[in-house]
Amino acid sequence: MESKNKIKENEWLNLLKNAIDEGVKIQVNHRFKYKDKNLGTFLTSAKSKNNPELIKKIESLGVNFKMHSKEPEHYLEKFITELSTDEKPNRQRYITRFNIYVLPKKEILKKQTIKKLNKVWKKKFGDVRTWEKPDTVTDKIQKWKEFRYDETLNPKGKWFDYKTNMGKLYGWVYARKRDKQKMNSIIEYFNKKERSELKEEGF
Repeated sequence: MESKNKIKENEWLNLLKNAIDEGVKIQVNHRFKYKDKNLGTFLTSAKSKNNPELIKKIESLGVNFKMHSKEPEHYLEKFITELSTDEKPNRQRYITRFNIYVLPKKEILKKQTIKKLNKVWKKKFGDVRTWEKPDTVTDKIQKWKEFRYDETLNPKGKWFDYKTNMGKLYGWVYARKRDKQKMNSIIEYFNKKERSELKEEGF
């Protein structure tokens, strides 16, 4: 005779099957309910108890636990799957997700999975996916000031110079020279003397 636990487990599995058959978006979290029953709690519990037999039954119904995992490697696999199947991917949205959830975990991700994303990214967007942390606005301002006060690189003490001298900073600074609004949004970071110099150079 089946134990009460086994009967209860089968009830949950039947409920899960019904939800999948109906096309309900399955979520592995405690907030997810189906037909007023805490189906999400059942799935979360099955995952946390690490019951291979039960997990196998759940996955055979069509739930891929990796797709609902917060583990970096699993998240990256999910990210790759979504990007590769997205017919019209929004580049900025994928960049934002990448910078927030993937890039900070770079050191613990498998090289093989990183290569996989790089390949998909190139195919979808036509450019190389960089794995360097993007500079914040304050980082850029700091680098700009370092350039201004670098007597070897910039003996005349200019805020704006040729691209060969300014390097990657050139485009960012040039945008602020052309757009007063962009410059006004960062002007508070400069002292009175610096503001006067910037004004003289047309910022």
